[in-house]
Parts: sequence; C-alpha cells; structure tokens
Amino acid sequence: MIKYFILMTGLLFAGTPTVEAIQDSLITRFNRIEDYSVKIKISVKMTGLRMPRKKIKLYYKAPDKVKVKSKGFAIIPKTGLGGSPDQFLRILDFVHLSGNEELNGRNHWVLTGSVNPDSMDIHINKDDFPKIRMNLWVDANSWVISKVETMIDSQSVFRLISEYVEVNDVFLPSKTTLSLGFKGMERWSMRDPFGGPTEDRKDFNKVAKEAGIDPDKKEFAGIVIMEFSKYEVNQGLKDSIFDE
Repeated sequence: MIKYFILMTGLLFAGTPTVEAIQDSLITRFNRIEDYSVKIKISVKMTGLRMPRKKIKLYYKAPDKVKVKSKGFAIIPKTGLGGSPDQFLRILDFVHLSGNEELNGRNHWVLTGSVNPDSMDIHINKDDFPKIRMNLWVDANSWVISKVETMIDSQSVFRLISEYVEVNDVFLPSKTTLSLGFKGMERWSMRDPFGGPTEDRKDFNKVAKEAGIDPDKKEFAGIVIMEFSKYEVNQGLKDSIFDE
C-alpha cells in the first residue's frame, strides 16, 4: 500500500504543469485568434437597477482592440468581454498552483494569486485596499478559463463562469455569468442611469435595504448574463471598425 501511494504521488507530480506552463498555454491558445465579431444578449438582474434585455455586437482584433455597438443604454461589463485570459493574469501577484479539480465533468487546474492594487483601473488609496485573493479554474484540455472567483476574507465578491464553443479550431465563450457580491459593493454609491442629477446618489447598502434585501443575509447583489452567438472568426477585420 505504501509503495502504491508513493507511485501514485510520483505520477501526480510528474504530470503537474508549472504555473508558467499553464499561463503560456492559456495565452498561446488565445493568440490563435486574430479577430472576431459576435452578437451578445445581455440580461441584468441587480438590486436597485432595472435594465431591459439588450443586444449588442462586439468586435475584437488582436492584440487589444475592442468595439461595442449597441442601440440605447446598456450595462456592458468590461470583465468577461473579449475572452482574453490576460485580463486576469496581468493583475495577479504571487500566483501559485493551488489544486486540481473537476468542473462540469472536465479536469481543471486552479491558479491562486493576490490582486495587485496598481493593476486596478481606478484611483484608490492603497492603505484602504483590502487583501483580495483570486482563483482561476483553467480547463486542462482546451486551455480556457472556465471560472473566476475573487474573495475578500472568506466572502465571494465577484464570480465569473463561462461555457465555451469551438469555432474554427479556437474556443470562445457561448455563455458567461457574472455575479457581484454585496461585500464587494458595500462602499459603492449609485444613481438612476437614465437621468437625474449626478449629486443625487445613494449608498448601495441603502438601495438594497429599500428594495427589501438584507445585504448581510444575501450573497450576491447582481447577476449579469451574456449569451454569445453568430461568431465570425479571423475574417480580417479592418482597423477602421475600431475608430471612434
């Protein structure tokens, strides 16, 4: 029994990739994509905010050009658009391989790191910036990120789950669900996005309680669902598409 345990342990570690190898596989697989366009249906369910289901069209061209076309007002999350793994990898420090898990019947490597405050696209006092941990579930076969979870202490403040479809020998999202936790939004303030003075704002916790929701008892404050269809991949999109 001891010899069998030693043998299986050795095989496990022998077949375990390094963090660098996982990151390289993610980037290499995504870099097969030169450009694409896709139609997206967006549904938003968020405390204190109502938005009808919207349809948008997204254009992407390597390495980082993104164009969104929509009619009227639409909440469009920046995270999860484009599909590039680099949007997550570039903000993490001290990344390590924390495990190997099965997710939806597929083998995944789990990468864990801490969010670097300098990588955030917002002005923030570093002394007030909490320690945030992010976990990435990487499909060990198709080399895409199936799940992302960001934690403050032991509470989830952000969760992204993506399903994928293969198009022209590359994998792109078919459905992405973003969930925003109350703890991550407790310092937010908001106003009516359809009008009203900019100074007419309310603390998010107050909005939640007015809606009859106790943020201390409910895990998530909002869910954004994006459904992708009619991909056109590597069609040679012109740069002029991305001009403002």
